[in-house]
Amino acid sequence: MNGAIPPAIAFREVSRSFGGRAVLNNVSFQVAPGEAFCLLGRSGMGKSVTLKLTIGLIQPDAGAICVESDNVVGMDEDGLSKVRSRIGFLFQNAALFDSFSLHDNLAVPLKRLRKQTPDAEIETIVQKNLEDVGLGKEGRKMPAELSGGMRKRAGLARALMLDPSILLVDEPVSGLDRVTASEIDDLLLRVRKRDNTTMLIVTHDTREARRVGDRVGVLDNGNLIAVGGIDELAENPSALVRTLVSEAQ
Repeated sequence: MNGAIPPAIAFREVSRSFGGRAVLNNVSFQVAPGEAFCLLGRSGMGKSVTLKLTIGLIQPDAGAICVESDNVVGMDEDGLSKVRSRIGFLFQNAALFDSFSLHDNLAVPLKRLRKQTPDAEIETIVQKNLEDVGLGKEGRKMPAELSGGMRKRAGLARALMLDPSILLVDEPVSGLDRVTASEIDDLLLRVRKRDNTTMLIVTHDTREARRVGDRVGVLDNGNLIAVGGIDELAENPSALVRTLVSEAQ
């Protein structure tokens, strides 16, 4: 034993096809504990599929996917439930329950996955998480009453309800104006600094990748064609990589 700390997330020669089309082709990368790793690329290049594979919502055709040393490929539902309890997921559209108030949306993870938690403790945790994202006075509102930015904040608050060590983030600033997008990025940066949370962030926004990510991976037509810091990738031989990176200036 050399005492090396295993990666928080590791993809090892992962492939996945749909209808004969290779969405991921022999993709390998690692995310270190506490690192923010951004997957960058055009729409339809396999970024969101990568997130679904990470939590076992879909299975790869080949390869291994490890989350804190647990290989989720072929894992049964009990095992996947334990892995997922350590992961928060911020969906692109926040995925709030329309018929629940914001408060009740946040309470769902605790009530379903930690059923022994007293109601008073749930109330305290919900209110704290709402306050952490600047929604402390909005708990009784319904999702339809929230702006796009508020919905993203609410989705982040719910993703953090179980104190996950890993946060998966799908297009966090998509559809937001630049000011609101910067506020969401600020929240992600604050969460990471405060909790040392590992983040795997899917985005097409290169400015966000520069601001939030420690490293960036570029996906194109199912292939991971480059990995590195934004400045490092500015010198990449691929014209596509250089073009994407130049947009982050």
